[in-house]
Amino acid sequence: MSLRINQNTSAFTAHRLLQSNDAAMAKSIERLSSGLRINSAADDAAGLVISETLRTQISGLGVAQRNTQDAINMIKTTEKALDEVEIQLRNIRDLSLHAANANGNASLIAADQAQIDKALQSIDRIADQTEFAGQKLLSSTENIEGKVFQIGSQSGQTATFNADGTNFGSVALTTNMSASSLGFAGTNGTYAAAKSGSTFGNMNTGDTEDFHVVFEQANGETDIIDFTVTAGSNINSADDMVTAINTQLEAEGYEGVLEARNNGGSIEIGVVDRMENLAQQSANSKVTVYSDPSAAGHGSGYGFTGVSDAGSAASAGITLSNNPADYGNLIDDIDAALAKVEGLRVALGAFQKNTLESNLNSVAVTKENLTASESAIRDTDMAAEMVNFTRSQILTQAGQSMMSQANQAPQNILQMLR
Repeated sequence: MSLRINQNTSAFTAHRLLQSNDAAMAKSIERLSSGLRINSAADDAAGLVISETLRTQISGLGVAQRNTQDAINMIKTTEKALDEVEIQLRNIRDLSLHAANANGNASLIAADQAQIDKALQSIDRIADQTEFAGQKLLSSTENIEGKVFQIGSQSGQTATFNADGTNFGSVALTTNMSASSLGFAGTNGTYAAAKSGSTFGNMNTGDTEDFHVVFEQANGETDIIDFTVTAGSNINSADDMVTAINTQLEAEGYEGVLEARNNGGSIEIGVVDRMENLAQQSANSKVTVYSDPSAAGHGSGYGFTGVSDAGSAASAGITLSNNPADYGNLIDDIDAALAKVEGLRVALGAFQKNTLESNLNSVAVTKENLTASESAIRDTDMAAEMVNFTRSQILTQAGQSMMSQANQAPQNILQMLR
């Protein structure tokens, strides 16, 4: 036993060990309270880096799961809309078969024609109005063709739906489900006749041509459309000019309503006769087009007549005949349209099952395994940590007792001094 007073080394030792055991107990309390083995970089710097990387991947995989599920829901929405289109086509087919058996009965054929017209309008309505999160899925201007889905947690991990142009049996598929795309386009609309003798003249870079279009709709409304075609590069043919005019009409919101065409080198603008625009067409609709070929920089000019001919009655896209012999081709056309719809449904179903649902399962398994790896690195083994906590607690209590004993030792010297 040391009998020194100035330096109580036993107390110093007990104090040092007490501090160490107390720190170990505090660390065990932190781990047991948080459930994490790594609460700061000081606990395991390398482990922290690895676990944070895993956490980033796990979070990204969670987003990939939600993205994939959204894509599946988009495909389901599209496929259900196609189911309705197919129902309408079957109705049209049944009505056509019924009309073929009417033997010239005009009233029966007219009744069937009226129902077919409505069915075609329903097809166009479905094509135009089927949307998912604001994105059109089957329309003539925007559809599901080429949609890119981010289905992985890394850049480039995408899936793209493509169906246009692929063959299903003897038909080429399309994701545009408008009646015209299915083979039931109406006749051409009425066009404003070009000024006699006015044919296309080349436009050099920077040349302009002003157009003033008056569109009198079937419902009595009148639209005034003014636009200027500017040659960004030379416009060397009537087809180039038609493209430039149609680009301007599209920018003004008249795509599918008004369009230009090349009629033997003369440029004409008229009403597009399509099912989706029935409200804008009838024998009363017409287009008036003016242009100014006299101003400098307008090339040769395209001088349109001041007043167009009246528009033609809108075509329903299918016209039933009084002759039963005419129905063979019509039924074939309807069957081809049904094949397009069925083929697109097959393509959508295969994409959903083989790409999206398969990816959803794969991502779920990957996320599960990465989570297990991250847990093994970062989470506390509660049983093992309780053993450490109990040991530190006992050692702390023992250290406190030994501190008391070490502090009592100098008192023994007093007994020698009495």
